[in-house]
Amino acid sequence: MTEYLTFPARTLRDFAATIMQSGGFTADEAAITADSLILSNLLGHDSHGVMRVTEYMSFLKNGELFSGKQLETLKETENSLWVNGHYGLGQVQMSRFLDQLVAKAKTQAVVCGAMQDCAHIGRLGEWSERLGAKGFAAIVCANDNGTLQFVTPPGGKQGRTSTNPMALAIPLPDNDVFSLDISTSAVAVGKIKLAYQSGERVAEGLLQDAEGSPTTDPSVMFTEPKGTLQSFGGAQSYKGFGLSMFVDLLVAGLSGGFAPPAPDSALASNNVTVTLWNPEYFAGVAHMQAEAEKYLDFVRQTEPAPDKPPVRVAGDRAKQEKSKREAGGVAISRGTLEKLVRLAGHCNAAVPDAITSKL
Repeated sequence: MTEYLTFPARTLRDFAATIMQSGGFTADEAAITADSLILSNLLGHDSHGVMRVTEYMSFLKNGELFSGKQLETLKETENSLWVNGHYGLGQVQMSRFLDQLVAKAKTQAVVCGAMQDCAHIGRLGEWSERLGAKGFAAIVCANDNGTLQFVTPPGGKQGRTSTNPMALAIPLPDNDVFSLDISTSAVAVGKIKLAYQSGERVAEGLLQDAEGSPTTDPSVMFTEPKGTLQSFGGAQSYKGFGLSMFVDLLVAGLSGGFAPPAPDSALASNNVTVTLWNPEYFAGVAHMQAEAEKYLDFVRQTEPAPDKPPVRVAGDRAKQEKSKREAGGVAISRGTLEKLVRLAGHCNAAVPDAITSKL
């Protein structure tokens, strides 16, 4: 059974930032990224939490990610923006990208943007939620530049696309947000990686091995011959795969990046599209918020089926988890923590006593 160790969020956040700064990122880059990663942990999305530090440091070492890159504007109008991230840290470049889009959206009804060649941007919902909290409705989509092909078409054996997530947000009162963040695959690959690192099985219906047979063993994604993820939708997974294809075509087509198959010279990166609406140019943000609150309450009041918990809407579980983890700490598997400690040693980064005392 996997052993989990619990720490205050601040301890893990600062440890992540220390490793990244010691390993070659600037202090600002490390701080922005660590803030993003620990937020994912707090919300219960550990697959996009501090475990990603090992991945980012590997990307930096291998020349797939670079420190100190600026966001370059390629083309711009009053309500559109096309930029290149030059493989800079995803959380840093996305923050800069959204700041520019928000500035435009304050005086426009609809604003659209596309970013090419950005390193992994983390949990996609963070960015749509940031826009929703500012009073905008938003849709954010991302692909992997056509390079990561581990989702198979229905009935297939080989991977042909990536998880191609979408994140949607509607503003609610008090800077709250209705948020839906989904991969177009049956599960995000980060959750499979987390299960693999933790030595756990995954649910049925998510994976198949290299021969196309269903499996719950996450190692098939990381050992040869590799298996594949399935699209969401179960028996109707053609819907999930079709939506994934749309994301690839939209994001690659607008950003200047690639849909599968990418050329051999292409680096694995995120290309991103963002669309945001300013409700004040339509029926108004107050109307949107009122309708959203009414509708969410209506759904939550649905009588549960026998032996089922109360009905929730998208985002409810994450908000509950955040309150719990802020009070009680963030649990991290011993295996993941040991990897971070070894990485800290390679980077000559200090390991907090609060962590070493538990290992």
